[in-house]
Amino acid sequence: MQAASLSGLSDALKRQKEYEELYKRRPELLGPGIKESLAKDRAELEKELADIKADQYEKAIDLGRPDSMALRADLKAAKPYLRGAIVLGKHIVAFESMLRGFENYVEPTEAQWAVAEGAIRKLISQLQPRNLYEIPKDRGFCLPYAFLRDDGTYGNKISTSFRFGDSPAVIYTLSVAAIPGGGASETTLLNATGRSATGLLSHLPENTTVKQRLGPRPAKIGALTSEQGGIVVEAKGPGQPPREGYHVYTGYAGWAGSQILPTIEVVMESAARASYPKLTKDAPPYEQARPRLDALLKSIRLRPTTPPMPELVGIQ
Repeated sequence: MQAASLSGLSDALKRQKEYEELYKRRPELLGPGIKESLAKDRAELEKELADIKADQYEKAIDLGRPDSMALRADLKAAKPYLRGAIVLGKHIVAFESMLRGFENYVEPTEAQWAVAEGAIRKLISQLQPRNLYEIPKDRGFCLPYAFLRDDGTYGNKISTSFRFGDSPAVIYTLSVAAIPGGGASETTLLNATGRSATGLLSHLPENTTVKQRLGPRPAKIGALTSEQGGIVVEAKGPGQPPREGYHVYTGYAGWAGSQILPTIEVVMESAARASYPKLTKDAPPYEQARPRLDALLKSIRLRPTTPPMPELVGIQ
């Protein structure tokens, strides 16, 4: 990317100089503000070219781990990012981190980059490989083939989506969040109600009708009392058989500020082949997909840790 940027900027600077030479030969073409604008454009191009030559774009970052790499993203993007990857066991974990608090196209200072790089370096130092279905006892978060250790006090929100090979048009999304401070949340009840009310206060797609409204109603995520809501619709396209679509939300509100009682949300939704051309078949009808969702909800458990989470220290 640096080579391409360097070549493109060199060409742009060359054209800029040609424009300046043209106006020198034909000063009568200079209108109000053109000379100043040309000088400003040239100064910006020269600065950007110098930054690239000084390795300011896509600068490599030492993460302090073998088989790892990270780069500052192209600073011409709207927001500054750090992107990289690390090999954990037999898998590669890619990551991306956005520097927050910046207006669009504002470059961080070196000190701000250094703070962000230190934070991502610390985060990567806490990663370790995790086998499929392994449930570590340590404090931290399970990710696909990885485990992120922490001290059990940080706020967090982690989501993962997956599909089964025999029904790739059904997408399951599991989200877990622990938000610092506050009390019990009503967000999951509102979410369940909102999913059930789809189409009442908004318009459904053309040739789509509501076949069934699901809740809002009580449900269980493992042993946790939760809320559930959703909708089943039927779409009829010209010359095509009717097709069912559905979106089912189940949520446990948890307790804000608690790591041991986090918010847990599970969504099952169907995807349309028209929106995802790689799909070779439609999602199964809702009644066929429902048992798998029920099994997923029943399987979810709160995980004990060793040592215990800070909230439990002194209680057990």
